[in-house]
Amino acid sequence: MQAERTGPRGRRQRSVRYYISSRPVDAEALLELVRGHWGIENGLHHTLDVQFREDDCRLRRGHAPAVMAILRRAALNMVKTFQQPFEPDVSMGLLRDRIGRQPWILTPILA
Repeated sequence: MQAERTGPRGRRQRSVRYYISSRPVDAEALLELVRGHWGIENGLHHTLDVQFREDDCRLRRGHAPAVMAILRRAALNMVKTFQQPFEPDVSMGLLRDRIGRQPWILTPILA
């Protein structure tokens, strides 16, 4: 698949990307699959990296990386669960800071 995008300063960049699939798909279906994948990548992993600095984590041995990944996702789910009904207009970073300073505000969702 060839992809073209406009980069910084209006420069056009072209690249060729290769995908492996066990079934034949047409161009429209492939585009939908790729966009769906990047939607998940940008939504979850970007949030984990920005809010929890996941890419900066230096844990490499034993079960520590897997355990920390589970804890980060659990914390993210708790913040999102609290954010939707109680604080929909507050950013994730501000809400994390508020919960860190006042953990008792999580009582409604934990009880």
